[in-house]
Amino acid sequence: MLRRVLIVIAGVVVAAVVAISWLGLAQVPVLSAAFGMDRARDLGMQSDRASFESFAGQYGITRPSPVENYTLSSKHHWSGSVEVDGNLGEAALGSLREFTTANSHVSQIQFRIHDGYVEMAAFVNVPGYPISGPVYGQFSIARTSSKTVAVDITQLDLGRVGVPGNVVDQVQTTLDGYLNKTIIEAGITIESLELQEGAIYFKGTWPKTITADAPNPNDIP
Repeated sequence: MLRRVLIVIAGVVVAAVVAISWLGLAQVPVLSAAFGMDRARDLGMQSDRASFESFAGQYGITRPSPVENYTLSSKHHWSGSVEVDGNLGEAALGSLREFTTANSHVSQIQFRIHDGYVEMAAFVNVPGYPISGPVYGQFSIARTSSKTVAVDITQLDLGRVGVPGNVVDQVQTTLDGYLNKTIIEAGITIESLELQEGAIYFKGTWPKTITADAPNPNDIP
C-alpha cells in the first residue's frame, strides 16, 4: 500500500513539474527549454543605430555618458530642452542599450510598434516569487495632458497563462506612475504622441542632454 501511495505521489509531482514548465510559470531544467519556455517570444525586432544617431543629430540630442551606463538599471539625468517634431522608428529605439542589456529582473526585451498599439516580449524574473518565464503583452500609450500619458494594457501573458485582471491593473498603475514621474523629472512636454506602424510620432520638447550613472544590475530605478 505504501509503495502504491509513493508511486501516486511521485506521479502527481512529475505531472505538476511538467505542467509548470509547459505553462512557462517557472524554469525547470531541460523541460522548459524543450517547451520553448526558457526564452522570450521572438518578435523579429530590428536594431538600427545609424537611424537613432540621425534622429538625435537632427535635434541636437546627446547622450555623453559612457555607453555601458545606458541601461534600465541606471539612474538617468536630464538637462536642457529641444523642440522635437518627427517620427522615431522602432529599429532606432531597438538600438538603445536600455532595451538590449539584461538585469536581474528583465532580459531579452523585444517590441514592435503598430498603428495604435505596441506588442512587447521579454523574459522576466518576478521579484520576491519563485516565478520566471517569458512575458508577452500588448498595450497602447496615449497623451492625457502636456505632461502626462496613460497606458492601456489589452493583453498580458506569463508563459501560456493570461495574467489576472487585478495584476494587470497593478502593472498598468505602476507603469503610469513611472512614466509620468519620468516625464516631469526630464522636463518633457507633449503636444502630440501617436503610435504608427513601425514608429512613434512625437511633437513637443525633449531633454537635450541625457546622462546616466553606472548601472546597478539588481535594480530598476
